[in-house]
Amino acid sequence: MVRDTAILKTTADQLIEFLKNKEKSTIEEAAKALKIPGKTVQALVDFFVEEKVIDIEYKFTTPYIYLSKKDAKKHHLIRKKEAPILISKEEFYTKAKSREISYQKIGGLWRKYLEQQLVRLKEDFYEKSKQRGIHHNKIEIMWQKYLSYM
Repeated sequence: MVRDTAILKTTADQLIEFLKNKEKSTIEEAAKALKIPGKTVQALVDFFVEEKVIDIEYKFTTPYIYLSKKDAKKHHLIRKKEAPILISKEEFYTKAKSREISYQKIGGLWRKYLEQQLVRLKEDFYEKSKQRGIHHNKIEIMWQKYLSYM
């Protein structure tokens, strides 16, 4: 069996890739580079601005678009490449012990780490559950059970 390894990229994907390689761009520059109508780029920009993936900055009357820095990690297109890998409790404790941190203090640091990562953990949990075809109501029940183990 021969598999086609080509990846289908949408115009939206192309715009994001274009902006990853360019600090800022006008809509006209993006349209020309991607060989698509300016109205199409404008519609994509409007959508991505609403989703906080792209920001717009105006210099006089010219809008310049660029990837949002502050919310980039929230968006799955960018977040997956930049997100640090979560570590297990055991690994966390081992690293803390190697730095000669007291056992009592490690527990507090672990809870603080979990709180910081909770939003990301929940997003990943929901995404993986949806990929497995689990109904939304059941996912929430499973999430609550998961939280009770932490």
